[in-house]
Amino acid sequence: MPDRWITSTLQTYEGDPRPAHTYVGADGETLTLSRAQLLAAVRDSAGRLVATGLRPGDRVALVADDPGPFVRAFLGAVWAGLVPVPLPPPPPLGRRDAWGEALAEALEAADPRALVAPGASLPLLSGMRTGPLSPAARNSPASSYPRPNPDPCPDACSGRSPAAFPNAYSYEFLEAAGAVEPQDPAPFRSDRTVYLQFSSGSTGRPRAVAATAGAVTANAHAIMRHGLAVDPDRDHAVSWLPLHHDMGLVGFVLAPLVAGLPVTLLPARTFVREPGVWMRTMSEVRGTITFAPNFAFGLAARRVRPEDVAGLDLAPVRVLGCGGEPVNTRTLKAFTAAYAGAGLDPAALLPCFGLAESTLAVTFGARGRGPRTDAVSPAALRDTDRAVPAGDGEEPLEVVNCGGPFPGHEIAVIDGRGATCPERSVGEIWVRGPSVAAGYTGDDDATAETFRADGWLRTGDRGYLADGELHVTGRLKDVLVVNGRNTDPTRLEWLVETLPGVRAGGVVAFTRPSASSHTEEVVVVVECRADAAHDLDGAVRRLVAERLALDVREVVTVGPGTIPRTTSGKPRRQETRRRHLAASRPLPAQPTVPRPRTEAHGVHSG
Repeated sequence: MPDRWITSTLQTYEGDPRPAHTYVGADGETLTLSRAQLLAAVRDSAGRLVATGLRPGDRVALVADDPGPFVRAFLGAVWAGLVPVPLPPPPPLGRRDAWGEALAEALEAADPRALVAPGASLPLLSGMRTGPLSPAARNSPASSYPRPNPDPCPDACSGRSPAAFPNAYSYEFLEAAGAVEPQDPAPFRSDRTVYLQFSSGSTGRPRAVAATAGAVTANAHAIMRHGLAVDPDRDHAVSWLPLHHDMGLVGFVLAPLVAGLPVTLLPARTFVREPGVWMRTMSEVRGTITFAPNFAFGLAARRVRPEDVAGLDLAPVRVLGCGGEPVNTRTLKAFTAAYAGAGLDPAALLPCFGLAESTLAVTFGARGRGPRTDAVSPAALRDTDRAVPAGDGEEPLEVVNCGGPFPGHEIAVIDGRGATCPERSVGEIWVRGPSVAAGYTGDDDATAETFRADGWLRTGDRGYLADGELHVTGRLKDVLVVNGRNTDPTRLEWLVETLPGVRAGGVVAFTRPSASSHTEEVVVVVECRADAAHDLDGAVRRLVAERLALDVREVVTVGPGTIPRTTSGKPRRQETRRRHLAASRPLPAQPTVPRPRTEAHGVHSG
């Protein structure tokens, strides 16, 4: 059977009583929609969006908070031929400035005709504006979209937006009772931009990826059919992943639809508040498929008690995908050990690689094989960009095997001269195939740099191929180059995380120009407990020198939550480096008991 488009699949749901989605609210209340009910909700959302005056091709920004309202509005927009633009929800506490900056940048890039958000969030947005920008505004900085209003006004919660933002609506307003004009689904056209997906922005300003109908269809079917071999009568997926991010949106909304895979969706903030809810929900619904970034496996392992695990049944789980950031084998081993008492099969772990510019997934490890690693020489990798076996007496570096590309897709590893690297030589990972997006909306220069005319996509990631399977070593822009030797900052960061008092996922390493030599020097920013700050400087320097043969010039200790992050939780290395070098926002160093010390400048969360 030929691959179906999303709305074509939805049309087959007419009268089908089988479950499609279960939405879990922040309060724990659940709502289950059958396939027929989901179809009716999507049609209704499409009609209500069109009734606001939106027309095919118009962009509508959707703040992705609770899964139920967002998913119905997103699919309704796709049904009506609109272009939805998922945006991150406001954080529950703190980081409002950073969120406001990210939202302003996104609105500037996407230039939507309207915005939809939870009613409770509308007051925060009352100082913003949407709609087509004037020529002058189009060329202005992102501040032409003001930050969200920090002082909510009560009259903004009535369902429609305050007068300052007349083309914003609440989800509650769009779901109000009353008949709407039925809408036919927009016709399928492979080159039509279906939605805009913002890249994570971990190495720079987020860019709006134009996801086309053809690319989404190809990637969704590749994931469901070739990657997971889904059986909708047997499988059930569970996700708490943010729905403004490609892993949550494509992996657990769009791709499951084409296969008829039932999904239980939880708010991301529920997992952040209580990581144990992830595996508890898997146990309750007998979930078989779930995915998450590396950091989530670490959180779920550290913050679960043996008595909690004893009441779980994870034997049905057959795929635990790990992607979205470099995979740490130490983290995965800790996770499987923590949940072994619930019957979890370690072979269910499945490392993968992907990026929004290729819709979502590029490679999957083999199902049922468990994670495999390549034990290589750290010195050879650092000095020669070659992945060769570790020598006698040398502690090997384990690089995770992320599997091979989907059928019809290609991977190449390219060196700095544009030539194809031989096997086991590290270079930039390039991807080609039907899942590749059309480019970046409103950024022709970045599109030309990343999306080549011959169909190849430059990922900006470094890695190598061994026996045709991909091994990712880091980000091209993040690599630490000192005295002509390359070191992946992730390896250094994971190493520092093993020190007592260091917050997991709270280490960033980068280089800066040296004042006394012609090379770069290494700076490490560490989020840690106050009582651990005194001892970390020497401990970090010794550990990195011993294990990576690298000198650390400065260790900056900061409190938890200080390092700038993307909306999906990844540390922003380039932004951390920028702030450190500019020293325009001095770092509030981690408070400790009084002790003479030298002040250092660094980063601040904003």
